[in-house]
Amino acid sequence: MKILLKPLYPIYVWLALLLRYSASWFFLQTKAFFLLLAKNMLMKSSTSTFYCLLFFILSGISTNVLAQVPKFGKIEDAELTMKVYDKDTTAAAVILSDYGNTHFIYSSSTGFQLVFERQTRVKILKKSGYEWADIEVPYYQQNSRKEKVANIKGYTYNLVDGKQVKEKLETKAVFDEQMNENWSQKKFTMPNVKEGSVIEYSYIIYSDFLYNMREWEFQTTIPVAWSEYHARIPEYFNYKLLQQGYLPFHTSEKQASQDKFNVSYSGETTGAGFNMTRQPGGTNQVDTRSDAYIWIMKDVPALREEKYITTLSDYQAKLEFELQLVKYPGQAPKVMTGNWEDVTRDLLQSEKFGTQLNRNSFFKNEVAAIVAKYKTPEEQMAAIHGLVKKTVKWDGKNSIYAITPIRKVYDSKTGNAAEINLLMTSMLLEAGLDAAPVLVSTRSHGRVHKGSPMLSKFNYVISHVRIGENEYLLDATDPLLPAGSIPVRCLNGEGRLIKKNDQRWVALTSTSPFRKVFSSNMTINSNGDMTGSGMESAGGYEALSLRRRILEEGEDKYAEKLAKEVGDFKVGKPAIQNLHEIDAPLNITYDITATGNGQQNSVLYLNPMLGRGEKENPFKLEERVYPVDFGAPIDETYVGRFIVPDGYEMEEAPKSVVMALPENGGRFTYMVQKDGNTIQVMSKISINKPMFYAPEYADLKEFYNQIVAKHAEQIVLKKIAGK
Repeated sequence: MKILLKPLYPIYVWLALLLRYSASWFFLQTKAFFLLLAKNMLMKSSTSTFYCLLFFILSGISTNVLAQVPKFGKIEDAELTMKVYDKDTTAAAVILSDYGNTHFIYSSSTGFQLVFERQTRVKILKKSGYEWADIEVPYYQQNSRKEKVANIKGYTYNLVDGKQVKEKLETKAVFDEQMNENWSQKKFTMPNVKEGSVIEYSYIIYSDFLYNMREWEFQTTIPVAWSEYHARIPEYFNYKLLQQGYLPFHTSEKQASQDKFNVSYSGETTGAGFNMTRQPGGTNQVDTRSDAYIWIMKDVPALREEKYITTLSDYQAKLEFELQLVKYPGQAPKVMTGNWEDVTRDLLQSEKFGTQLNRNSFFKNEVAAIVAKYKTPEEQMAAIHGLVKKTVKWDGKNSIYAITPIRKVYDSKTGNAAEINLLMTSMLLEAGLDAAPVLVSTRSHGRVHKGSPMLSKFNYVISHVRIGENEYLLDATDPLLPAGSIPVRCLNGEGRLIKKNDQRWVALTSTSPFRKVFSSNMTINSNGDMTGSGMESAGGYEALSLRRRILEEGEDKYAEKLAKEVGDFKVGKPAIQNLHEIDAPLNITYDITATGNGQQNSVLYLNPMLGRGEKENPFKLEERVYPVDFGAPIDETYVGRFIVPDGYEMEEAPKSVVMALPENGGRFTYMVQKDGNTIQVMSKISINKPMFYAPEYADLKEFYNQIVAKHAEQIVLKKIAGK
């Protein structure tokens, strides 16, 4: 039996080497088959031989976390001759491959470090894809410590006269740019990029900030053919994995692995006098268990901007890592994530946050005057809100910290969002109101994961006031915003209340919807001429938007545009009411005329919406994986009253309809009524909740399909014979 098995030993070795050094994707597809085959053959040999060889195979695989990435500096002709990406023919560029790897190294001088390696290859298909040749590599810095970006390499490949020509990225083309206090970036542009070019670049980042393990983005605004990320994490570090997006993994694997770290130690002197001894220093090799992860996505579609979303990054397929626990041998575990009690305490003690709430000496007289003039807490709150809006102008910058002390902000009359709203909170406290700041992530900044405190996920501060059983949210950055409302940019889930004895999440919801009302009174003659008047009334966020537009454009320019926006109808000069009374509805009235064909008609056609109906469905996708986020409820009402000429009857008219979305999500009512010579048309659209999830999309899309169709229908007036 042993003689018969001897010729098979080279096969064992071949199998071992194949599995040990094969690419990760190949291993994941074939490991079960080869391990079974190896086991069947080795069962005929000695048990010890089988287990030794199996250990060799598995240990080799588990430590081989680097994928067999495309060879850097060499591409295939097919990549250069590609004219269009067949899975997305509209794409301006496509990421052909994107490989990342994170692992740990150790040195006696720096301790553990994170090493992040990346190699990316992109095909440029159109001129609009040139921006993908502008590369930015962000890196973190804190005081004198900062991450190191090294080994930046790159090539641009072009096809010239049927031959590959590659151009190297020069070192002098790479430069640094500081983004803010803690983040800078390496920037470079790949050379000689044209339509049809393939660009390839790679770099390594060394980081002492173990908390900042790099996230990996599988999806971006162009399609990705292949995205693969590896991470090998020693047992000393426990990271929480945050997976985001709506796409499945092609591969997601976790394998046991082994790592070796060389740990140096210093010499030590013990005893004294003649009993003194010296123990020399040295280096020990430490073996530790690690977890080796592989995540792969392929044929990833491009993220596309769609109506009614927060920010694309909220829906992007990506992985994030948050360090939860560190446990070194012989030491007690160290919790890294902290808790909200500690975060609240630290923020309230911070010179750039909580300490500013106590800086109240410079505005005591102003607050005292408000308290003396206004007797109710609600009136005092509104007056302080108005004072801050009038006194300090927002510089357009978001922050959770007061970079400048609020005293200087008050004097200079300009500040960032945190400075302005911390100033207002301090004034509210001085007035004796129960006020506190709230941390917010704006819609463009993305949603907050509430599982553990990460201040980097917030970028804005507003104020919270409790009066009796009522709670109010205030923001003083916008002079057009009434007290008790927050900007649309802040309508993003929940914010964190930073208050010593009341730490919790508060809903960032609107107090009023996007409210719009249009009413008209029109008279029609037998020639088809129409004359009458119309009035628009806007409330809530609709009024805020319209006020800003009128003030920015000027009333005359707004009037010119208003006339153009109603199609065939002529609009007279509008009269605007309550433009500066932000607590009242904004009303606009004007004359409306339309000219017929100049002769009497036996049939008249009337579009009862006067050109103000929904003309197209905002939801065009067959399916949508992202939620629809309106931000706030919507309330749109249209009422049209038409006096028709004598001797005409309503031959055809849209049928009245009432439609409702499931679970009271929304309602559409459309009614046509005739009483003598008067026809009245009413359309009302109500969206009762700000958020609709993917399973609700089909109903919402059909809801708007019906609205568009109904608003396009006409009324037909026919002259009665003999009259």
